[in-house]
Amino acid sequence: MRTDSIVYRKLVARIALLGLTRREVADRLGVSYGTLHNKLCAITPFTLNEAMQIKQLLAMPGPLEDAFERYDETKPS
Repeated sequence: MRTDSIVYRKLVARIALLGLTRREVADRLGVSYGTLHNKLCAITPFTLNEAMQIKQLLAMPGPLEDAFERYDETKPS
C-alpha cells in the first residue's frame, strides 16, 4: 500500500472535476502513471514544460503558481 501524500491537490481536484483519470492525464503528458503519481506527490519535480502542459490540459485559470500551490499537512490551517 502506498503512503505517499498528494501535494498538488488543486491538480488532482481539477482532474476529477473534468472527469479525467490520472492515467488519461499521464498519457496526454507523455509520462507513465507512476511518473505522474510521483510528480503529484512531489517525489520528483514537474519540469516547466510539463507544468505548462498540465495547466493548459486542465484549463486551470490564473497564474501557473496558483495551479501548483503545494499542500503541506504539517502547516496549520
